[in-house]
This record gives sequence, C-alpha cells and structure tokens, in this order.
Amino acid sequence: MARASLYKTIYNVLRMSEYEKASKGSYYLFLSQMVAIIGGLVALILFSAYIGANVLGLAKNANVSTSISAGFNFTSLNAGSVLSQMPVSLLNSVINAVIVLIVAGAVVGFVEFTLMLYGWKVLSEFNSSEYHTPYVGSVMSLIGFLLVVPPSAFMINAVKGAIVSYQLSQTVPAQILAEVLTASIPIFIGMLILLAGYIMVLIGYWRLGSQFNSTLIKAAIILLIISIVISIFSTILPLLPGILDIVSVILLTAGLYSVSKKTKLQGSSQTSL
Repeated sequence: MARASLYKTIYNVLRMSEYEKASKGSYYLFLSQMVAIIGGLVALILFSAYIGANVLGLAKNANVSTSISAGFNFTSLNAGSVLSQMPVSLLNSVINAVIVLIVAGAVVGFVEFTLMLYGWKVLSEFNSSEYHTPYVGSVMSLIGFLLVVPPSAFMINAVKGAIVSYQLSQTVPAQILAEVLTASIPIFIGMLILLAGYIMVLIGYWRLGSQFNSTLIKAAIILLIISIVISIFSTILPLLPGILDIVSVILLTAGLYSVSKKTKLQGSSQTSL
C-alpha cells in the first residue's frame, strides 16, 4: 500500500513537471507576441511622427501642391518631381530614419524570435511528436530573419545613393544597381527560409490550440490564413487583410496566455491528487 502511494506521488510529480513545461512554453510564446505588439507599435508611432513632420517639409521644399481633406492628398506628387527636387539633407534624414527603423525592428524581431524559439523548445520537450516541427520552424524563422535584416539596411543605403545620383545626373550608376542586386540575393533566400519556418510555426499553433481546446488560437490561425488568401487573390478590399491580421494577433496572444494559465492549473491539480 505504501509502495503504491509512493508510485502515485512520483507519477503526479512527473506529470506536474510536464504540465509546467506546457505552461512555460506557452507563456514564452505569449511573451514573444507581446514583444512584437508593443515593440512594433512604438517603432511605428515614432517613425510615423518623424516621417509626418518631414513630409510637410518635402511638400514645401519641392513646391508641390497638397490639399487637405480629412488628411493629406498626395495625388499631385509624382516620382520625377520628388526625386528631382528633394533636398539632399532631407533625403538623408528620411533614409536615416528608415535605417533606424530597420535597426529597431531588428532588435524587436530578434527578441521576439528568440522568445518564440525557446517557447517551442520547451513545448517540444513536453510533446515532441506535436511540437518538434514548430520548434524547427522557429529556428528557421530566426535564421531567415538574420539573413534578411542586414542586407535590407544595406539596400536602403544603396537606394539613397541611387536617388542622389538621379538628382545630379538623371542616371543611376551600374555599381549602385549591382549593390542593390547583391543585397537582394540574401534577402530573397532569407524570405524563403522565413516563409517555410512561418508555415511550420502556424502548424504548431494549430496543434497547440487543438490539444488544449483553445478556440482563440484556432480562430486566430483561421483568420490569418483568410487574410493571406485575400491579400494574394483580391485587391478589392485592401484594408481587410490588415484588420484581420490585427484581430488574429490579439486572439493568438489571448489564447496563448489562456493556455499557459490552464496548463499551470492542471499541473497544480495533479499535485493535490
């Protein structure tokens, strides 16, 4: 009798440890979403404020007409006018702002992908058959991200050189075009790796929602897939994919937090048995 009680205690402790892994892994996935949301919003607000202030200067310095009707109407702005009349100092400040945004996005993205990778690693220890695939996908996503970011900043700087050259001579040197092409190769490879990893991670989220009966997570994945399909095959509703993406991220974040809490409670209930 005492031996049976001991075995039961050991089993409950081990089971609690498994649920703690599920709770911990889900919580790190939740943190990765929160980092993406908060970091993305802060970067977007700062960048929009900076660009908004400089667009007014652009309209004034380039002598182009703008009309204000519930916002700015830039229909009279054409590429030739902007490129030929944009002051170099203003161009530098705008390009530098884009580079700073890329750097900020790189920091936020690295933290997000690292948290996500660790979350799937813990979940793969909890259930390797279900969560090893998204763990591999998260590793691929991080690799793809690191391949994309540095050449993107390099390409933006090359584009700045192309615009300045166009201002001065109405031509773009072949060297600059070669630099842009060179930078585009790792970006293209990184995007392919990111896409493959992203699909594997989505599969993991669906499995997580199915295993722990999270309607929020499964609804988020369905909305995200609908958003992707609409953005690829339809140009009638350009704002709808963005709206669906926002709703999807909110649902996914809430679902991950719910699963983390649920599995933590299940582990506690195992201990009390």
